[in-house]
Amino acid sequence: MYTFLFQGSGVNLFATERTFPSQSLLDLLLTLLWASMLVIAPVCGQSATLKPMISLEPPWTTHFKGEAVSLKCARFHSDVTGEIQWYFNKKLLEKTSSYIKAEKSGQYQCRIQDSPLSNPVSLYFLRDELILQASYPVFEGDSLVLRCLEKERAKLTEVTFYKNQMPLTSSKKGSDLSITKATLSNSGQYHCSAKRSSFWSFVLSKIEAETVAVRVQELFSLPILRSTTLQPSEGTPVILSCETQLPPEKANIQLHFFFFRDSRIILSGQKRDSTLQLTKVWKEDSGSYFCEAKAVTSRIWKMSHPVRIEVRRVPVSGIQLETQPPGGQVTEGQTLVLLCSVAGGTGDITFSWHKEGSEAILKKKTQRSLVAEFEISTMRESEAGKYYCAADNTDNPLRSRPVSISMNIPVSPPLLTFSVPETQMFVGKVVELQCDSQRGSAPILYRFYHEGKIMKNSSAPFGGAASFNLSLTEQHAGSYFCEADNGVGVQFSKVLTLSVKVPVSRPFLTIRKATIGDMVELRCEAETGTTPILYRFFHQGIILGSGWAHLGEAAFLNLSLTAEDSGIYSCDADNGIGPQLSEGVKFPVTVPTGKRRGLLAGGVSLGLLGFLGLTGVALLLYFRTRRRSDPGQQSRIHSPAFADLGLTVNPVIRDVVYAEVQNSQQKKRRYRQPHIDATTHPGFLCCVL
Repeated sequence: MYTFLFQGSGVNLFATERTFPSQSLLDLLLTLLWASMLVIAPVCGQSATLKPMISLEPPWTTHFKGEAVSLKCARFHSDVTGEIQWYFNKKLLEKTSSYIKAEKSGQYQCRIQDSPLSNPVSLYFLRDELILQASYPVFEGDSLVLRCLEKERAKLTEVTFYKNQMPLTSSKKGSDLSITKATLSNSGQYHCSAKRSSFWSFVLSKIEAETVAVRVQELFSLPILRSTTLQPSEGTPVILSCETQLPPEKANIQLHFFFFRDSRIILSGQKRDSTLQLTKVWKEDSGSYFCEAKAVTSRIWKMSHPVRIEVRRVPVSGIQLETQPPGGQVTEGQTLVLLCSVAGGTGDITFSWHKEGSEAILKKKTQRSLVAEFEISTMRESEAGKYYCAADNTDNPLRSRPVSISMNIPVSPPLLTFSVPETQMFVGKVVELQCDSQRGSAPILYRFYHEGKIMKNSSAPFGGAASFNLSLTEQHAGSYFCEADNGVGVQFSKVLTLSVKVPVSRPFLTIRKATIGDMVELRCEAETGTTPILYRFFHQGIILGSGWAHLGEAAFLNLSLTAEDSGIYSCDADNGIGPQLSEGVKFPVTVPTGKRRGLLAGGVSLGLLGFLGLTGVALLLYFRTRRRSDPGQQSRIHSPAFADLGLTVNPVIRDVVYAEVQNSQQKKRRYRQPHIDATTHPGFLCCVL
């Protein structure tokens, strides 16, 4: 596109734009040729011709016969010289100087070089006794002088001037009539009459001059308003020009120009600036336009005829909806911008935004622009869907294609769970670890961590939870957590601690003679197993006693033997996962003759020993007889921790001297009284050796 600006003497005349299909040298030359043709036309507000002008000295067109008038041919404000030609009644004269003397009635014209002929000047040389002289030239705003003149220059009285045979004014003394500011209406046929003294001075005779045509010329022609187009499209420029013409004699007159639409002024021009450029016109700019030219000095003004300009509205076209971020992928909480644009269309365009499935208008804007935007500051999951926009400037809305908006929802903090209760976490058990994020866009990548290190990756292509199975070993104990990631955000679960219990191994039972008299020590120990471990001792399937021990510790039970204590002994170990029973150990008991079962205290007097012995024997016989006669009276209570095993855990305390749980590595043994409630076992007697 090329923009051409044409300038006069320090004044911008007019500007225009042209678009050409290519930019070759030939196209550019054609462009310049087209531009040059524009300026050949007459320029508004300036003398549109190069005609020379003829001036008179004296400045009258009517003279008496025998008088002469000096004529000068020249160009106004121009130093251009050249051959001058004179014409009389359209016939070429031989004279070529710029001045000639005229003595004959007729029309005179001149030409300088190759210029057009000047305007004709009509001169009259009369034989009359009285003539009417009118000043020449006379333009609007000039003074028009009329002179009634007698041939002998005699004094005239009662001079009367006529226009179109109608008397204008009469004067007894003066012979001149002056109209200070002539107008076109002052043109017409003028003559005058007067009275003069005759041969006898006291007798006055009336004389009358011939009619003379007086023409008041226009100071400038009636303006013509021109527009680059009468039906412009909205948004395009329009150049208005107010064209008029100054005569060569008045080329120095300054004109001001004014432009109107529907009788309201738009803009007034400045010196000689007869153009007005409207950079962009809109539908409301339609109307009736006219211009006015006004002479600064003489106050002469003229108005052009009105011109109707109808601005056409271009309907919207090429509508489309775009999104930011592009692609319609929006993260929950993020801002979504919907850009609605049209490729064409003028004037005020009304844009609106809609969501499919809803009749509500989300947003509506009216603006003079081809692009409008609607912003949803914080997107929610419910706002996903298909959106479209509409644009209208002619009561015929245009709708865009729908755009799908999908929501990327960050994952919620996941929940890590174990499929097996904590009490059942033991070696060999299969446990399912599940990580579940209740909310978030698919796919979701889950990562499982053990002691801060990734141990498993699992993907949920359609959302939901992910899990995997783990066969427990001792090494699987520790802290666990999981991570959920869907590319929008990363969330971590709470940390869970997993304790893996190891089942006890089969315990070993050992029996050895105690160092104190007729006593034996039962020792039960499991080499492996999660502590604490509950140990129980059995004789012939009947529980003798129980106790807790930690890893590396053994359980002990000391018994005072009787002949009935021969038999099979065993023990079991249980840490809550499952009891393990030792192999049975056969242990015979031999009692020497005459020896009584009992407990002695050295250093006691014989009398006291006898009394205590008799009393002890009596009590032992009583309780033994009672136990044998009523087995149901033996106290057997199931331990709550192992009630499901169906084992009797309280010992038959009649034979227990003491029991202890002791580290198997300790060489020194401590003896302590068993924690047994005597109220639940009446008749129990024990002493420490």
